[in-house]
Amino acid sequence: MSFAKKVIVAIGLTNSVASSEGMKTLVDMSFLEKCEIHFVHVFQTINYSAVFGEFTAVYPMEANRSEIEQSVLTSLVGLTKDVLPPNFSGRVIHRCLFAQTPKVEFCHYVTHTGADLVIIPTRAKRGFFESSFAQYVNKHTSINMILLKSK
Repeated sequence: MSFAKKVIVAIGLTNSVASSEGMKTLVDMSFLEKCEIHFVHVFQTINYSAVFGEFTAVYPMEANRSEIEQSVLTSLVGLTKDVLPPNFSGRVIHRCLFAQTPKVEFCHYVTHTGADLVIIPTRAKRGFFESSFAQYVNKHTSINMILLKSK
């Protein structure tokens, strides 16, 4: 079965949903064996405005972003080793993006890469509701989606 050639998997490293336990069902998805899979984490930046200044400070600073990016990429590589199908022969790409609004940046990445499928781990107790990341991606992209619900 092959209905997707380029798959984007959203990874949120700040919660347990994106752990290897939350994504263990990827192992059973045989259609992923020859896909190009992008594991993407969007690190949220924060703008601090000064009361008496013209300029805003952005966290993380540009100088620190490469260290953060390397740390995130190392985490993604470790996480994804355990969740790919056993006969995987496709291509894996790990990305760490920086944006003030992660939902918007992720949707832009999905559209820009020309993906066929988006896989998003979600919590079963909340699942797919109005303010969720998954709902936002569904509303702002025309890509097929698979939601992985974990407890």
